[in-house]
Amino acid sequence: MMNRFVTGNARPAEIDMIWELSKQIEGHTICALGDAAAWPVQGLIRHFRPEMERRMAEYAAKHGDAKTINASAH
Repeated sequence: MMNRFVTGNARPAEIDMIWELSKQIEGHTICALGDAAAWPVQGLIRHFRPEMERRMAEYAAKHGDAKTINASAH
């Protein structure tokens, strides 16, 4: 999923999905490394969500992916 975020070949709904997944990991593992793995993803979304959505829209426009274009309009 993160590779698709890099290229823009993802759906806007996946941003919320990975956010929820990171929140389920944070504070619910016996190992502190679980929390540490969740924080970079949360920081990326917290600080760069508009850029992620823009990249998805640009990818969709370039590659003609109507599903991504329609999903980003909502």
